[in-house]
Amino acid sequence: MNKFLYVWLSAGLVIGQLAYTAEGDCKPLPDVEGDVLVALVSSDANALLQINFANDEVCTSQSRSPDFDSATSVNFHVNVDLDEIAVQGVVEGYQTWLRIDTEYSGELLLDRATAEGLDLTAAEFLVDNSQLEAAEFFIEYVGSFEIGEIALRNVETNIPLLEVPYDHYVDRDTKPEMSAPEAAFLTVGSIGATMLEEIIIMLDIANHQMTMTQAR
Repeated sequence: MNKFLYVWLSAGLVIGQLAYTAEGDCKPLPDVEGDVLVALVSSDANALLQINFANDEVCTSQSRSPDFDSATSVNFHVNVDLDEIAVQGVVEGYQTWLRIDTEYSGELLLDRATAEGLDLTAAEFLVDNSQLEAAEFFIEYVGSFEIGEIALRNVETNIPLLEVPYDHYVDRDTKPEMSAPEAAFLTVGSIGATMLEEIIIMLDIANHQMTMTQAR
């Protein structure tokens, strides 16, 4: 696998219904500018971390389950320049990259072009949206959303209203000019805090692997 180490950390994301017991030191999630997951990945190249958003804590673990490598794996990457950690997922059959965005409060956010391509915008013209008032997004439900072996149905999704000048990378002043390989990793949406609170993330930074399990 190609690794753009000066900009990207490319890795495998391992998904499975595995149970982990945190060992050692547990602390509140750090209060950092930007995304907390990017900060954690950048903090210690050898860290083995268990991240629980529902409890707002990160625990250092001394060992990882032997089942770790047998779980289903998909890709994830970290782009420090964009302050972004993203995973490869499937939205209504469409395989794409989605940002894990701890600063987004909802479940799922999709940009307008992707939503139109997936035929998710028809409801905007079929119903009375006057109740949206000054809102820039409307809610639609994605029929299927998958990451590895995890499959969710009817995921509440925010989609920008027609002609709303929504730029998925707005205010990212450090965004570099993208070459073709780099542009392939640009995300089209965000997995937000509401969904993250339902899962536990385990990061094995040294081996470039991650697990996601349902919080218990």
